[in-house]
Amino acid sequence: MSNKITAEYLRRAALHYLNRYNASEDSLRRVLKRKIERRAREAEDDPHQHYELIEPVVCFCRDHKFIDDLRFAQSKVRTGTSKGKSRSKLTLELNSKGVSGEDIQTAFEDEVHDEERAAVLLAKRRRMGPWRTKPLDLRREKELASLVRAGFSFSLARKVVEMSMEEAEELIFAPA
Repeated sequence: MSNKITAEYLRRAALHYLNRYNASEDSLRRVLKRKIERRAREAEDDPHQHYELIEPVVCFCRDHKFIDDLRFAQSKVRTGTSKGKSRSKLTLELNSKGVSGEDIQTAFEDEVHDEERAAVLLAKRRRMGPWRTKPLDLRREKELASLVRAGFSFSLARKVVEMSMEEAEELIFAPA
């Protein structure tokens, strides 16, 4: 197999990666840069001379709708909410993936993110609040700290920790 770094090689690598993973434009750039660096190291070549091949491949993928930062952000908000991630945590994750603030804001507007429901879902996953197995007075501070570290407000964390099972289930099973 040839170790030449070409635009065709990068396009195939990008399509292969995007076939397996949902990615932002910035994430794709980082993946392609690592591929160039790996190939250049194997060929004992300078990787910097090949970096100009990245942007045309990213543009090709964007033009053909293989990557779309807004769609990526919407997907992350949708799945993050169901996993119990707070708005602030989701925003940090999307920023780290290189998604613009405008796309993040639009994603939160398009996808309904219920902060209270997300906090309850996280509490259920971590067996806190109504799902705890130890008495509240033994776990209260740890559960509050855990929810606040996850990005939820203190008042919301307190509400979830003191919530009854009926209230929690009503929130979880309410139509979105």
